[in-house]
Amino acid sequence: MSNTMIGLAGEHHVCAELYRRNILALMTPKNNPIFDIVASDANGKRSVSIQVKTMGVKNKTGWKFGIDMAQRKNNPNLFVVLVDMKRDGKNDYYIYKYDELSKRVNELYEEYIITPKRDGEKRKDPGFRWFDHKFFNESDKKKLNNWKLLGFSKTLF
Repeated sequence: MSNTMIGLAGEHHVCAELYRRNILALMTPKNNPIFDIVASDANGKRSVSIQVKTMGVKNKTGWKFGIDMAQRKNNPNLFVVLVDMKRDGKNDYYIYKYDELSKRVNELYEEYIITPKRDGEKRKDPGFRWFDHKFFNESDKKKLNNWKLLGFSKTLF
């Protein structure tokens, strides 16, 4: 599967999960720079924007982000859903406020960049950021399939 197809599959899976919870979900046109999905309750009282990042079944290294993921957006209605695709179709979804994930990505990057290479040489900025299960803390683990974090009515979950 190409990366484009994996990304689109992740977006469709997130939309399906939202529909199951009686939340309207609309995918934005491709290459929208900040979010992929607009989600709203049926009354239009609550809406959020969601960026989807998908890790394919064969991916063993985690989610790869552009360096823009390290920049906070200061928008409480902007979220990121990390999709971990599974062979059996029972995917895992990690739901973050955008700025919370940005903070985590920055923390991990700072730790990486100050740690010298094996030969003692200083690390260079790779031009992207990684986020993987091996870096998850307790707060990250609590985001697993926790759709309530989107702030929709509790009766929908």
